Order: sequence, then C-alpha cells, then structure tokens
Amino acid sequence: MKKLEKEGWFCVRSAGSHSPIDIIALKQNRLLDVLSIKFIQSKKTGYLSPQEREEKEELEKKLGIIIEVM
Repeated sequence: MKKLEKEGWFCVRSAGSHSPIDIIALKQNRLLDVLSIKFIQSKKTGYLSPQEREEKEELEKKLGIIIEVM
C-alpha cells in the first residue's frame, strides 16, 4: 500500500477478509477525466494456492475485472 500511495493512489485495505481482494486502489487522472481502479491480492511470496487461484479467477469472471497479485 505504501508504494501505491507514494504513486498517488488512494488505497482501501480489507484486512482479514479472506477474499481474493485485499486492497482496492483508486487514482484520478484529471487530464483524461478517468478514475483508475486496481483490485489487488497481497501475497508476500506471490504464490496462490490452487483454491485461491480458483476463487480469484471466479471473481474476475463474475465481475469482469482483473485482480493483480502483488
């Protein structure tokens, strides 16, 4: 989150949610009048178990989004 906030993102953390989304980051681009949104699953090693990967992929498909793993 600190890295994203330094880059100008506003971050909301869902601590202990046990969901595929741990952080939602928002950033307004005033020149293009666009709001960018990142959905992030935070992992120290970057590794997702098969069950976590399946839950992530199901949610991405359901909502039409991409969840980054950082």
